[in-house]
Amino acid sequence: MTEEVVVVDDRRAALSAAFDAAETAESEAVKTTTEEPKGGHVEPKSTGPDTPPPSKTDVPNDALGSKSTQSIDAAPKPEIDKVLQAPQSWKPAQKAKWDKLDPDIQQEVLRRDRETTQVLNDTTQARQIATKFSQTVQPYMARIQSLNTDPLTAVHELLKADHMLTTAPKAARAQFMAKLITDYGVDLQELDNALSGKPEADPVDARVEALLQQRLAPIQQFLTQQQQAEQQRQQETTQQLAHTVTTMSQDSKYPYFEQVRESMADIVEIMANRGQHITIEAAYNRAVAMDPAISSEIATKTAQQAQVAQAAQQTSRAQRALQASVSVGGAPSGLATGAPSANDRRAAIAAAFEQAEGR
Repeated sequence: MTEEVVVVDDRRAALSAAFDAAETAESEAVKTTTEEPKGGHVEPKSTGPDTPPPSKTDVPNDALGSKSTQSIDAAPKPEIDKVLQAPQSWKPAQKAKWDKLDPDIQQEVLRRDRETTQVLNDTTQARQIATKFSQTVQPYMARIQSLNTDPLTAVHELLKADHMLTTAPKAARAQFMAKLITDYGVDLQELDNALSGKPEADPVDARVEALLQQRLAPIQQFLTQQQQAEQQRQQETTQQLAHTVTTMSQDSKYPYFEQVRESMADIVEIMANRGQHITIEAAYNRAVAMDPAISSEIATKTAQQAQVAQAAQQTSRAQRALQASVSVGGAPSGLATGAPSANDRRAAIAAAFEQAEGR
């Protein structure tokens, strides 16, 4: 951290010096161009046609500027291969003055900027570790300050204690623990209880627990009664269900009971899971309807029974018609006007029997 601060201060000093030099050079240039020579204005000398123009070597150094001290014939200064750019970290106001700096100063500034960047890159991990360390010890700074020490010393002492308790002989470790017990005021009875695995209950916690149990006793009793009543209802329901099942298995009204009893159990369980109640008889009817073979058989029997019932009904009607015809035939023939003849009566009876047989 100290090295980083020094590097930043050196860079700031170099930049400040560079800016001061640029401003000084600019002010001197303005002063030179605006100042007149002593003794008043000097008219330039006219030259005739035969007079050769003065060479550049005869021009005084003052006419070439204050910075020019050598003639044109002297060895030229090597040119810079490329234009130096201002550091990217500079603000626009400072970059505007970059071109006015001397190339040597520009190179020095860039060199210092590269060194600063390299130092920051090389110390990234160290700065991250320092930040994490500061965040770690921050919650305990009050305790560290109460000991009149710094975080590094405190951590060093803790690690030294761990090393002592890990590598020292048993006697030395015991003495060190005795010192810790004394320094931190550990109660020996509580320590014994903790080591024996039987810690003594806190009296306050015990009283709170007893009071809580006392207040919750009525609620616990009510819940127990409700649970017992529910268990009793379930037991009665189970017994009633078993009795109903036994009765149905022996009743001829339910001829397919043994074939659909498993399906009945599934239906009752599914309805119970949905929170719905269904009777055993309804479960039987639904199970029978769900079985294709049984449904087909029941449909066939129902159709046959319907045919038998219809035939019996037609037979009954034919018998009633026959009896009516017999009673009519025994009456005097002259009393009944338009009564059917014997052939008509016989035809009616035959038609009734044929209809009954055809059905």
